[in-house]
This record gives sequence, C-alpha cells and structure tokens, in this order.
Amino acid sequence: MSKNLYNFVSSLSGYEKIKDTCSEGINDDMINLCDSAIFREVCDNKNFKRNYLIAEKYLTYIKSKESSLIIENACKYFSYWVYKEMIMGKTYSYSVSTIHENIMNSKGVRICENYVEDITTEIFKNIEKLNNLHKSLIEILTGINDFDCDQAKKCVDLYNGIEDTCYLNSDNPFCIGLQKFREVYNTTMEPAENCPQYQFLPPFQERPEKSANTIATFTPLGSWVRHRLSGNKNLRNKLEKEFTASQNSSELQDIEYRVPYNSS
Repeated sequence: MSKNLYNFVSSLSGYEKIKDTCSEGINDDMINLCDSAIFREVCDNKNFKRNYLIAEKYLTYIKSKESSLIIENACKYFSYWVYKEMIMGKTYSYSVSTIHENIMNSKGVRICENYVEDITTEIFKNIEKLNNLHKSLIEILTGINDFDCDQAKKCVDLYNGIEDTCYLNSDNPFCIGLQKFREVYNTTMEPAENCPQYQFLPPFQERPEKSANTIATFTPLGSWVRHRLSGNKNLRNKLEKEFTASQNSSELQDIEYRVPYNSS
C-alpha cells in the first residue's frame, strides 16, 4: 500500500467531474455489445458494462492529459471509483487490478500501472472519512461569512471522532492523510477570529511506548495558505475556485485541488 494512498482525496471532487464527463455519450448500443473474453460472467449486467465503459474513457482521458494532471492521484481516484461502483457489495470475481488490467490489455492504455490500488472495505471507509472532512472545510469557506462557525464545529466534530485512531508520527497512510488535513485546516482557520473555539485541530496522541515507526515528513503549507488569504476579505469566490472542480469539461486539467501539497 502506498504511503500516499490518500493524497487524491483533497481533489476527489475534481476527478469526479472528469468521470462524469466520461459517462456522457455511452448508450445502450455500446452497452449491449459484449466481449465474453473480457466480461465473462457479467455480460448481462448493463450497469457493470456501463461503468466499465466509463472506466475505459476515464483512463483514456487522463492519458491524453498526462502532462497537466497529477497522474498518481488520478489513478488512485480510479481505484476508489471502480471499487465503489463495480466491486463493493458485488459477488463478481473481479478486483480493481483485474479490471484495470483488462482495460490496459484491450485498449492499450498504459497510464496507471504503478498506481492502481486494490481498495478494501477499510480503505474505502477511510477515504470517505477524509472526503467528508475536506468537504466540510470547503463549506466553512463558502458560507455567508468569511468563516462559517457552524460548519467549523461540524468539521472539528468529524476530526475529533477519528483522531484518536492515530498516533503522533505514525507512518500509517490514513494517519498521514489525516495529519495533512489537520495542517491545512489549522493554517486556513488561523485568521478566523469569529470562531476562536474552532481555529485549531489538536495533534495526535503520543504512543504509550516509544515508537519504532519512521517519522513522516510533510510539505510546509503555512506560507502558501497565508498568501492566499492575506488581503482578501471576500474568501467565498477565491477559495471556492481552489476547492471545487472546473465546470468546463474542456479545461478539466485545471481542476486539481493543490492546497495540501504545494508550498509558496
């Protein structure tokens, strides 16, 4: 499992836009065509076939935009979406890896070979937890006021509900993702004087015994976010652009949400 497995979550809504665009134009005639060598037991499952065609188009699209997308993150979203829509709760003998391999072999699209993850139930739940935190942060910044304290409380409550699952300096991928979110939240909320009780997410607890884990390193974020926030009283328009996907499908390369991973 990659230690950066959860990096894509902050950009999930952007990749969702790409996927939604790839779903356009898929019709019943395309779905009804079935290559039994590829689909085996699911030839009669139209929903599976439709999602498979979307997955093909998605990989083809990100291959065409290789120079303007963070491909590792785009591929991790692919793994998450394929698990969610095609594998979770199903009885098919498929995994994310086998579906990706089928597309790679049949279409010759080689873009995610090094980044595909076989998502488990636990990983999926962790992705959903982080995604809820990121969505909550966006809502804090897009309310009527510069900082929506009600949404900030919701975000703090979500964090407090899961932060005890991690220890300080953990090398667990989920904890690394949660720590990165905490850094973004604290830097973003620093000027939120109208929400003093929600300005700071506490650090993880220390392990009861000395940890042998490798200390994870994180990209400094403070100066970048402060630069974004300084001198701008109307955060709604500016930050909404940073945290949400482009509505123009022809310019989908602009949708990356880069706040957590870029310095000034």
